Amino acid sequence: MPHSTTETLSILDEVKANKQLLRSRLAGAISEPPPGVVESALPSVPLIDLRNSFSNDLLDRKEVASQIREACTTSGFFQISNHQITETAINDIITQAAHFFHDLDATQKDALHIRHNQLFRGYEVGGDTYVNPDDNSPSEVETKEGFNWGYEPSLDPTSTSADSYVELDGQKPSPPDRCNTWPDESLLPDFKPAIATYYAQVLSLARHLFRLFALSLNLEETHFDHLMTHPGGIGRLLYYPPQSSDQLAHKSHKLGLGAHTDYECFTLLLSTSHPGLEILFPASELTGGKPIWRQCPVRPGTLTVNVADFLMRWTNGLYQSTIHRVVSRPMTDADGTVKGSEARYSVPFFFSINYDADVQPLPEHAVGVSKFQNLKAGEYVLERLRATV
Repeated sequence: MPHSTTETLSILDEVKANKQLLRSRLAGAISEPPPGVVESALPSVPLIDLRNSFSNDLLDRKEVASQIREACTTSGFFQISNHQITETAINDIITQAAHFFHDLDATQKDALHIRHNQLFRGYEVGGDTYVNPDDNSPSEVETKEGFNWGYEPSLDPTSTSADSYVELDGQKPSPPDRCNTWPDESLLPDFKPAIATYYAQVLSLARHLFRLFALSLNLEETHFDHLMTHPGGIGRLLYYPPQSSDQLAHKSHKLGLGAHTDYECFTLLLSTSHPGLEILFPASELTGGKPIWRQCPVRPGTLTVNVADFLMRWTNGLYQSTIHRVVSRPMTDADGTVKGSEARYSVPFFFSINYDADVQPLPEHAVGVSKFQNLKAGEYVLERLRATV
């Protein structure tokens, strides 16, 4: 039976609708549970052990996929252990992030600024972009600094044809690696090698996860494989500075990254141990009918995965793209005494399918009749990015 379309919003209309939906979902949100409600009674982010997902036994892989389905249909967030990203790759990219943000001077960073790149690659700071347009005010400037890069065939260990990759704007890069802006090797000689090593490993993990997503939707394990040959994969290094002494004295919080949902299929997040990521869980009786912000657990050695908007629309709303933000709060003792504040580094990896792929509805037995128009993945992501500046 052919798929029917009951909703024909253009991409721009979808972007506008997303802004309104974000506002409505944030309305009345609380940061603390109501009196008498203990923290342990509230929802949190599940931990999924991926070890058996690498098993040769399909039943083992399906068991892990069922846990992923449960997480995606509820919170839209989960954390993974035994993910096969090496400790060396993790340590090296965090080290290079610190070198980038602290060793380069303002002029060297400015030469890499995103204003020089139509695809938002390179360096950005504070108010250069706003993931939540309502944060665009002097009192709510994001404190993050960032460096963004995208897929290059040379970063993909399984790339078979450098000519296949098409960028967000539908253009073939010429040469294939022209889209990114890298710091001069003489300034940071180990920077790109560290990114290349981590990127290759997280790209392999993302492809593996997409096969688990296929199983979780009762599809063939290889359903998405032909769409991941030259996929969109945007990486970011993010630095959130520690709080000032004045902020610590007033026990205030500081917005690192505003409330938002991600745009692609899903995100894989590496972060240092300092807490900061907060997730907006749906309203419930326990929260007095109000959505509640909850800190994402800090589990050393894990990565955090969340469903993004493109996968939510592709699954017809079955899988949830959940609002989240980064907030710097003072570190306190059990009695509430302020201990200080630490810098936070994170490396989100936003995974998409091939940007030039014509995205067809998923089978009806998996997600029902699609209510969204067909489009190319790159078109959607690019319009969402343009809405942040």
